[in-house]
Amino acid sequence: MQHALFIYGTLMPGLRLEAQMHGARFLGAAQVLGRLVDLGRYPGLLHGEGQVTGEVYEVDDAHLARLDAVEDMVPGNRAASQYWREVVTVCGGPLQGQQVQTYVYNQAAQGCTAIPHGDYRRYIREVGRES
Repeated sequence: MQHALFIYGTLMPGLRLEAQMHGARFLGAAQVLGRLVDLGRYPGLLHGEGQVTGEVYEVDDAHLARLDAVEDMVPGNRAASQYWREVVTVCGGPLQGQQVQTYVYNQAAQGCTAIPHGDYRRYIREVGRES
């Protein structure tokens, strides 16, 4: 089965974990509702006001299972998962209105730096960080 997956952080092309997306098919740039925080070596998407910028890819079941492991998601055990895969609606870009899956940060985020514009690539350029 094929799945549309919204990515917004280190899985994107040119960033640290891009190799994990090899074999996925690019569907388009997109924005989803939510807010982004800096968790150190990677960002986290949280529910809330704002928009997060990223890209949508098509992945199969096996690829999605590998990404679940990369994102420290334990299927069927939300309490043990760092990220939880959820269905969200694309609110901007050519795929607007489509339902996609994404990884939402599933831990406490108090004290984390907000990324107010919701664009991780732009943020790491602004703060001079490699990802």
